[in-house]
Amino acid sequence: MAQAPTTIRPTVTATGPAGWKVTVKPKQLPYLVSSNLPVSATATVTVKVPTGVAEGSYPISVKVDEVALTGNVVIRPALSCVAGTACALDLTPELTRDGTATVASPDEGNFDTGGWSFDAALLPAAGPVTWDGVGYQAPDPTGTAKNFVTATGQSLVLPAGSYSSLNVVATTHNGPVSGALTIGYADGTSETQTITVADWCGSPTAGTSAVLAMPHRIKAGQGVDGPPVSLFGLRVPVSAGKSIRSVTLPDDSRLNVYALTLQ
Repeated sequence: MAQAPTTIRPTVTATGPAGWKVTVKPKQLPYLVSSNLPVSATATVTVKVPTGVAEGSYPISVKVDEVALTGNVVIRPALSCVAGTACALDLTPELTRDGTATVASPDEGNFDTGGWSFDAALLPAAGPVTWDGVGYQAPDPTGTAKNFVTATGQSLVLPAGSYSSLNVVATTHNGPVSGALTIGYADGTSETQTITVADWCGSPTAGTSAVLAMPHRIKAGQGVDGPPVSLFGLRVPVSAGKSIRSVTLPDDSRLNVYALTLQ
């Protein structure tokens, strides 16, 4: 965005680590500013990472005339499919929240950041579980193990392959929550759709189902507490004939993903 009393035409440049290919289109932004009213334009920075780059965070520097910004490209391994399934993903490397507790240890988890959690005794044991005809890999509900991926706008790298759908088990607190979920493909294209997931104490939203309904939850310092809570399932279509590469979650920490399966 620019504002100036005279005519300007900003130039955009970008650089990355040695050996990386970083391009900008257009290099010169296609507008002229000749008033005090602000106007804006967009340039696309494309980064091609060499094969064999180690895991880590790498800086990309962008300059618009004399204004400099720095972003980071994060290199991570892809999630893996659990053996013997279509592609039930092992989310262990991405799990960030312990959302379960027990009657005996009601302070162990904190799903909603307010002291309430799912009852670990009502969730499946770690391993394969089938809901609505889809096989998933359930996380460990015991102790202080992390068992949910909190959505903060992060991208999860997926095992490459052609599938028809991404099946999601998720739930929210202080919801329902609507947000943009983006599927990225190996050819550099992507598709975004809005998903809406109900509050864990609510009824399923349109296009979702309650894959697991539980009669109560656990309150820190107390134990069994109402109301009933649920995990919800939904199906996100994937373009036929394209190789999937990533999924970017909505940027709303009230949304928590429990399991993902590619079919």
